[in-house]
Amino acid sequence: ATANTGTITTDRDALLALKAHITHDPTNFFAKNWNTSTPVCNWTGVTCDVHSHKVAVLNVSGLNLTGTIPSQLGNLSSLQSLDLSFNQLSGSIPSAIFTTYTLKYVSFCRNQLSGAFPSFIFNKSSLQHLDFSFNTLSGEIPANICSNLPFLEYISLSQNMFHGGIPSTLSNCTYLQKLSLSLNDFWGAIPKEIGNLTKLKELYLGRNGLLGEIPREFGNLAELELMSLPANKLQGEIPQELGNLSRLEILQLSDNFLTGIISSSIFKLLLSIEFEIFI
Repeated sequence: ATANTGTITTDRDALLALKAHITHDPTNFFAKNWNTSTPVCNWTGVTCDVHSHKVAVLNVSGLNLTGTIPSQLGNLSSLQSLDLSFNQLSGSIPSAIFTTYTLKYVSFCRNQLSGAFPSFIFNKSSLQHLDFSFNTLSGEIPANICSNLPFLEYISLSQNMFHGGIPSTLSNCTYLQKLSLSLNDFWGAIPKEIGNLTKLKELYLGRNGLLGEIPREFGNLAELELMSLPANKLQGEIPQELGNLSRLEILQLSDNFLTGIISSSIFKLLLSIEFEIFI
């Protein structure tokens, strides 16, 4: 599906497919006006583009819905924002959803989704915000994620069952401001290439099985405000280069095997920020 194909009828059929895939709707959300006698743009949770009159935003978050995600949502050819968070949706994430070129925001956080990271069918995407956190997704992060999604600003995969190494190619997501991979089963060294993400403001890698030292290249993260690396197997000294992080407000390093003397630059940094334990 592209931005130039499909009609409002296509959009209606895609949304009715979602309704049909919901097995339990405790608030009777879909019974209100999701029917063929009401214009799609008037459906609750739906916002249409003022020019094309096609579905641009779909928000059905926080409804405690049970069911699965239909691949027909990929037919919403003008969709920019898709929020299915805070429900009890299960099954896998259909890759077809990500064939919509206009999509910028996707949140499936806090569901019961399983399976692998969805494969992406095309190489260019406008996607900026991707949140799959608090599900039961598994497998590895595709090494080409940033080739397929070069404009990502926010990615959260926390609290899943992802494993393997953290791809060094994440450094190709040059617009990234938040990277959250905590509470998974990632192992191996932290890629030093993450230090190239000069727009990064928040980094969460805690509660994995990460080994080795904290990369000195992290001292290049000039915009960083929060670094959370607790409950791993990190060792060695805290790099004195972290003393360059003038914007850092929170540093979480507890429950590792860090040793050595804290340099004066780090000590000054610790005095000026909140040095806390990650809970």
